[in-house]
Amino acid sequence: MTEAARPAAAAAHLPVAAVDARAERPVALTGPSTPDEREALFRRVFQGSTAGIAIFDADGALVEANPALKAMLAPAALDPAALLTPDDFADDGDVTRFRREFADEAGDPLWTDVALSAVRDDQGRPRWHVAVVENTTEQHVLRDYLRHQALHDVLTGLPNRQSFLSKLEQVLGRPGSLTLIYLDVDSVAIVNDGLGYESGDELLKVVARRLADVVADEDATVARLGGDEFAVLIEDSPTTPGISALAEAIEEALTEPVPLAGHGVGVSAGMGFVRTSARGSDALALLRQAHSTLRRAQSGGKGQWGVYDAGEDALDRTRLSLIATMPGALQNGEIALHYLPVERDGERVAVAARLRWHEAEYGPVSHDDCLRFADELGLSGHLAEWLLEEACDFAATEDLPVVVRLSPDQSRGPDLTAQVAEALRTSSLPPRRLWLSLSARSLPEDPDAVEDNLTALADMGVRRLLHGVTFALPELSIVERHRLHGVEPAAPPCEPLARDALAAVLPLVRAAGALVVSEHDLPEVDLVVRSR
Repeated sequence: MTEAARPAAAAAHLPVAAVDARAERPVALTGPSTPDEREALFRRVFQGSTAGIAIFDADGALVEANPALKAMLAPAALDPAALLTPDDFADDGDVTRFRREFADEAGDPLWTDVALSAVRDDQGRPRWHVAVVENTTEQHVLRDYLRHQALHDVLTGLPNRQSFLSKLEQVLGRPGSLTLIYLDVDSVAIVNDGLGYESGDELLKVVARRLADVVADEDATVARLGGDEFAVLIEDSPTTPGISALAEAIEEALTEPVPLAGHGVGVSAGMGFVRTSARGSDALALLRQAHSTLRRAQSGGKGQWGVYDAGEDALDRTRLSLIATMPGALQNGEIALHYLPVERDGERVAVAARLRWHEAEYGPVSHDDCLRFADELGLSGHLAEWLLEEACDFAATEDLPVVVRLSPDQSRGPDLTAQVAEALRTSSLPPRRLWLSLSARSLPEDPDAVEDNLTALADMGVRRLLHGVTFALPELSIVERHRLHGVEPAAPPCEPLARDALAAVLPLVRAAGALVVSEHDLPEVDLVVRSR
């Protein structure tokens, strides 16, 4: 038999259903009944199919490939040894499915799904094999793209949080030391608002490149965790720099001005460092340690960095746990008010409202801590509303003035006067019996808002005080300009010079018409808050 006649003979013995590799069993067809008719029908399918089709003999030798397969694959891939291997024919089943990577005519990768069908003789022995080859390169590329997108940041191309945590878990499973850096870029919000979001995006891309350059000589992974937060993971080697050297290198790289919209923009970042060889640790816990270290560093200002300290971290976790549970404690009535007597020469003239929270695990939480936690949590407005209502109701019942001490956020809050008016209305308390003490700490941050509240409260007839006073010049100016009813000095320092200065300034404050109210041991105090 000639080579030209061989494919035709092969086709004559192939059932039409064999070219449909998706069929697990032959499909009964009606129509062509003679060998010539079946051969003609198969030839039309073989030649016209958009899927690649290859016919092999029982030994796995390539008999013929259809035009679609020839157009699909590079010529070298049509070599029988390159197309399929003996192992591909080893399966005893009628249909075998697998994926195979080839190369196209341009030499680019081409991914395919292959269905290899066995055509058996009357004794059940494979006589021919038919491979149907489907080009799935587009689907493969799409899957890879989606997988990459799921694990990488779209803007910078860096690994995202999910991918970074997976990498961190892998590294924690290997011996040796690692360094984890959590970074928060300080300037992004300013650039977004000042130069536009396109400039902000460009800034983030520059930061990503510079961080990668800094650790290019290390076995390191740089990731963008979200927003303006980045992380760097270094698998330490004998040549890995110390933490201070790493911090200096990152600062130097980031502070070089970035050209944006025709301007040179400076960049700084807060950084939290964790260096550990505690393998098998929890990746999320380690990342949290680096993040909490960053937040402690940022409390000292922009562009600061710090190293993880287990003792400080434990204190932070206690504080954050209290902050997280505070809304529930307030809703459940675990936070209450108690009232301390305010005395003049031993006679009670008012009461001071103090928050009292005895947390089951951590014990008592002070009034000032409750106020600070509320500000950190964004709960200050809700707490102020409840605090004012409760205090005014108590003062109306006792027919005594009540001193209510506010947090910095409450002192400059835009809703303060409305909350005060509502509390006075519902309690029927005369405004002069509400002594509202605003925080001196709020003055440097938003003096205009504080002074607006002081003016509005004066118009309502509420007595106004200022607490936490250190008698700085702006504070003294507020006392005189707004004719405050009183001041509550901050805890006095122990140094003789500072105490002498305090003793000298108190008469000046009193001469301006303000009472001196304190629960500390101060000279010439007008009103004493008795805590015992």
